[in-house]
Amino acid sequence: MCIRDRFQLPHGVWLDSRNEGAPTLVVADRVNARLQWFSLDGKHLSTVDGFILPANVDTHKDLMVVPDLSARVTLLNKKNEIVAHLGEDSDWRTEVLKDNRKLRTEPDRWRDGRFLHPHDACFDLSGNIIVAEYVSTGRVTLLKRLA
Repeated sequence: MCIRDRFQLPHGVWLDSRNEGAPTLVVADRVNARLQWFSLDGKHLSTVDGFILPANVDTHKDLMVVPDLSARVTLLNKKNEIVAHLGEDSDWRTEVLKDNRKLRTEPDRWRDGRFLHPHDACFDLSGNIIVAEYVSTGRVTLLKRLA
């Protein structure tokens, strides 16, 4: 592995069993803004870019949820293609990130329906998504599955 391919703050690790065959290990390579998949014996299988600061992963049926520390949550399908960036709003992200992320300490300025710093996300048994944010008071959001 050359230096440019090394992990930079591998933050979340998950056993991905969405595909037939052997499960794979997926790693949220946070500072490199990507997810990487490996076989259980350590062979690199694939990489998906398109994240900002991916913090963790969880799966439910064919979906994977990835909390992205910069104000959004990403969904991937069974082929590991990005299907949605939930909460994507570049103007809001600019507001969240300015002044060294000071907004995380100012709950009176937070907006319903807008993420600040999603640090973890998981599915419940019904496929709803629970997002936990790393902010001054802590913040948990329930995203209800519609279909």
